[in-house]
Amino acid sequence: MSSFRPERVAGQMHKVISELLLSGEIKDPRVALITLTEVRVTRDLSLAHIYYNCLGDDALKQQAAEGLTKVGPFIRRLLGQQMRLRHIPELRFEYDNSSDTGRRIEELLRGDQGINPDAE
Repeated sequence: MSSFRPERVAGQMHKVISELLLSGEIKDPRVALITLTEVRVTRDLSLAHIYYNCLGDDALKQQAAEGLTKVGPFIRRLLGQQMRLRHIPELRFEYDNSSDTGRRIEELLRGDQGINPDAE
C-alpha cells in the first residue's frame, strides 16, 4: 500500500464533505455554519478524523457537534456513493480549536502591549 494513499483519501473526503455542506444537500441547520479545516485518515483507512470550525458561541458549537453526530451516517453513505473505496472509513468529527487558540494568543499579546502605553 502506498504511503500517500491516506493523504489522497483524506483530501478527497475533505473535498466531497465540503461540497456536501455547501450544496445544501445536508438539511440540518445546525451544520450550516461549519467549515472543515482538515481531514486525517489512518494508515489502514479505517478511521477518518474530520476537524471543523464554526462561528458562534459555545452553545452554537455544541449544537454543531450534535448536528454532525446526527448527520454523520448520512455523510458516510454519500461518501460511499461518490468515492471509489471498498470500505468507507468511520467518521469522527472533532472541533478544531486552533483558531480560538490563535485568537486568544493575539488578544493576550495586544493586551500586554496596551497595559502601560506610557512606559518606555
